[in-house]
Amino acid sequence: MVVAIDRQGAIGIVTLDRPQARNALSREVIRALAAALDELERDAAIAAIVLTGREVFCAGADIAEMRGIDLATALAEDFSGCCDRLATCTKPLIAAVEGYAIGGGCELIEMCDLVIAGAGAKFGHPEIALGTLSGGGGTQRLARAVGRARAMDLILTGRLISAIEAERIGLISRVVDDGAAYQAACESAKLIATHPLQAVRFAKQAVDRAVSVGLADGLALERRLFHLSFATGELQPRLDCFLARRSPHR
Repeated sequence: MVVAIDRQGAIGIVTLDRPQARNALSREVIRALAAALDELERDAAIAAIVLTGREVFCAGADIAEMRGIDLATALAEDFSGCCDRLATCTKPLIAAVEGYAIGGGCELIEMCDLVIAGAGAKFGHPEIALGTLSGGGGTQRLARAVGRARAMDLILTGRLISAIEAERIGLISRVVDDGAAYQAACESAKLIATHPLQAVRFAKQAVDRAVSVGLADGLALERRLFHLSFATGELQPRLDCFLARRSPHR
């Protein structure tokens, strides 16, 4: 088993479990990761998902598998399609990063909604040193996250950056003590799970669109989702609780 699935109440846990290869993204891992997300997304009891790695997060693509691939094979095989499954997940996806998140591993965190990292974690896109570039959306999502100038710096130099720098430039959400990323990610997931499910999905959809459409289109979508929230059956009971100064979780 190269990807493990666990459940903690309303939280789904997906663990990359190939530590002998620093959780490198082999074809088997990519397929298993996509299947794990499919399973948890179908589970109505799961409100949020934590993605982590055993020992380290992910050191990128499986270089041994890439060796010998020619143009025809690269065109025939969908190396990034399964990984793109993270970007289409409708449930909040939180990455808990310790150690390395580089190359394909960095592409994984760029598709997550929140990224919480231990202070010693390293991030980057070193593919250029091998004579290639990101093939799973890294050039596009990195530029959207940190801006063109910083993306060019990281992609053209291939240098790795610390968790502190990654947080400063907007690549990740938060830095915690080494070894504390998983617990912090679970706590964030549990907090998200206390909120009305449809409101969370609407909010995630609106923010996701903010980085891919113009402002006018984004505002139109936000307005539409705001109006739809009045029809979900979730809003009015929460408003009643707020006005009565009582917890909605009693």
